[in-house]
Amino acid sequence: MDTAEEHFKNGLSFLAKDNIPDAFEAFRKAYESNSNTARYISYYGLCIALYTEDIETGLELCTRAIRTEFFRSEYYLNLGKAFVKAGKKQSAINTFRKGLRIDKKNEGIKKELEKMGIRAKPIIPFMARSNPINKYIGILFRRIIPNILGRKKREESEL
Repeated sequence: MDTAEEHFKNGLSFLAKDNIPDAFEAFRKAYESNSNTARYISYYGLCIALYTEDIETGLELCTRAIRTEFFRSEYYLNLGKAFVKAGKKQSAINTFRKGLRIDKKNEGIKKELEKMGIRAKPIIPFMARSNPINKYIGILFRRIIPNILGRKKREESEL
């Protein structure tokens, strides 16, 4: 007999392979085994939204998971994907941004925003994005400096 956790892990594996029908079944079994676990609720809600016609129930479950554990950025990713499926683009963008406030490094959220064509605000907001000053200061602040700081942190941790 499989446990809820095994069903959940299988669901994650199916979801990573974009196998939504099998992910839906695995997350459903995990949720039915333990309907109080926030991550089971969130992922089951996502699969309901992606796989069935009952998008509202999926949104409701994803929202319930966030109310239970608001500090998990992956739940915002799931809710945002459900909003995208529902055709609620602005709600999806707002949800993804809330998730990034919790975890700035969440690659899944960044990828979803990129798919939607959402970019970071220009460094100097009153200048056009294409202005060379804005462009190169943006590259400096968003790419070069974080890479330098990241290297320093890695070097310090190796000592």
